[in-house]
Amino acid sequence: MSAFREPGFKERQEAAAKAKQAALEKLRARQKPVEPAAVQQQQANRVSRPKERSAAKGARATEKAERQSAGKAAPKTTRKAGGK
Repeated sequence: MSAFREPGFKERQEAAAKAKQAALEKLRARQKPVEPAAVQQQQANRVSRPKERSAAKGARATEKAERQSAGKAAPKTTRKAGGK
């Protein structure tokens, strides 16, 4: 019987590279073909989403400023000192 030989660093590195390449090839084989309509839709979303986000962010900032100004105009209530 021969003794078990543990693989060295170089051998482990090569095995990992082969496994990674095999997984990548498997993924590429599994992917669906690209449809032109889907590509156009994705590009349209990439362009419109940042605009929508910035508009929503501006609306939130406006609402916050309105709430803060309304809060300053309202009379403040004081707490009683004798509470628990």
